[in-house]
Amino acid sequence: MRGRSFLLVMLLASLTFITGCEPKPQPIEFGGDQCAYCRMMITEPEFGTQTLNNQGRSFKFDSIECMAAYELTNDDPENIHSSWVPDFLNRGEWLEARSALYLHSETLRSPMGLNLSSYENRQTAEEMRQEYGGEIISFDEVLQIVEQEWLSDNSHSSHGHH
Repeated sequence: MRGRSFLLVMLLASLTFITGCEPKPQPIEFGGDQCAYCRMMITEPEFGTQTLNNQGRSFKFDSIECMAAYELTNDDPENIHSSWVPDFLNRGEWLEARSALYLHSETLRSPMGLNLSSYENRQTAEEMRQEYGGEIISFDEVLQIVEQEWLSDNSHSSHGHH
């Protein structure tokens, strides 16, 4: 009986370990953490983002555009597990970057100047679009904008400052 109990405990511990190892977004220390792409201090919760690698390491960014530029220029894209953005209207909630929607609006300024904000659903993105103008886009479109407006211009290739 003792052997069975030990085996059961080990099995449960193994399952907990396996399911508990899924990389998850880490807290960002605003005013303390630096952007992994441009090295600026991350100060605005509504724009701070992160990418997790397969080992669970978090690469934190001060903006959606820095995270996108990191993904586009990463030497080991197979090691990217997931990317996360804050819900602009509920800053404590992380959204998986590929399923979020984005507002690209000149009147809703983001730290690095491409003016991108992220939302959980079309309704909230549309409400913000009505208030600030612009267009609602997908993460693939965010990547295209960053590629065209930052990475194709050599003067911005290292960090994207305008």
